[in-house]
Amino acid sequence: MLLINHRLRRSHEKLQNLLLRVRLKVKPYYMYSVKNPKWLLMFLFSRFQVIRSHISIFYPQAVLEEYTESIFEALDVEAVVQALQTDGLYLGIQLPTTIIEEILAFTKCEPCFANFDPQLMFYVEEKELWQQKYGNLVVSDYVDPERNCCAIEKITQDSKLLKIAAAYFNAKPVFTGSRLWWSFATNANFQERLNFAQELFHYDPIDYRSLKFFFYLSEVDAASGAHVCVRGSHKNKKITHQLTLFIGRSDRDISQYYPQEDILTICGNVGFGFAEDPFCFHKGTPPAQRDRLMLQIEYCLNNYHF
Repeated sequence: MLLINHRLRRSHEKLQNLLLRVRLKVKPYYMYSVKNPKWLLMFLFSRFQVIRSHISIFYPQAVLEEYTESIFEALDVEAVVQALQTDGLYLGIQLPTTIIEEILAFTKCEPCFANFDPQLMFYVEEKELWQQKYGNLVVSDYVDPERNCCAIEKITQDSKLLKIAAAYFNAKPVFTGSRLWWSFATNANFQERLNFAQELFHYDPIDYRSLKFFFYLSEVDAASGAHVCVRGSHKNKKITHQLTLFIGRSDRDISQYYPQEDILTICGNVGFGFAEDPFCFHKGTPPAQRDRLMLQIEYCLNNYHF
């Protein structure tokens, strides 16, 4: 009887999560399709490896000599590209101290907006007061960070990052945006957090080829919002992982298919960075002890202007 009740409870939880994901995804998917039908084609077909592997022949080739200056002096472009091709992941890109200091100064003097609501603008040092007034703040983003922070703009235009993207795509990369955001340690439950944070394993069908660079701007360990990536999953997915509109997967589903040693919890000091093919399964983890500040730089083949 207990076993039956447990299974019924698990089935009910799965149904609730599915309905929540439908509610969160259907409207934006519809809007994207209306605004740009090419996005819909990409969303449907970019999940297939045979298409991803050959799509670059239809795009302009990059001239690597165009990219010259870099703030990442010790970064080996070829080593990064080889790791991405094999693992979909490269760990150990370090931001210079001066860049870190400039970004951190920016976060202290510029307001951010909470839970994707531009009306909830506040300074991060006032977070406690805002939580008392509005309840749990799960995430908070800065507006157009690459336009408003010179240090972030410099990263987006860095020659080595562009070379890595160009060599990995075998085509000219397009910068498609940056994101600088806090993930807060709160008492929010899973259902609340799922509205604002990607804490189910998923992959990002954002283009036929895409690449993201992440940088921790706070100390990150397993209890403070570590990013988790399934190494090699950009080339290895079950057909059921590809033929679905809802790409989120439970920890149990992922651990049953992929070796445990390939499910990497990525920790690092301030300035620690990594490159990731977002077609790998990945997820964020909820900060339990400290807030996490993170920067994301994204390159693709196309910019769908969303």
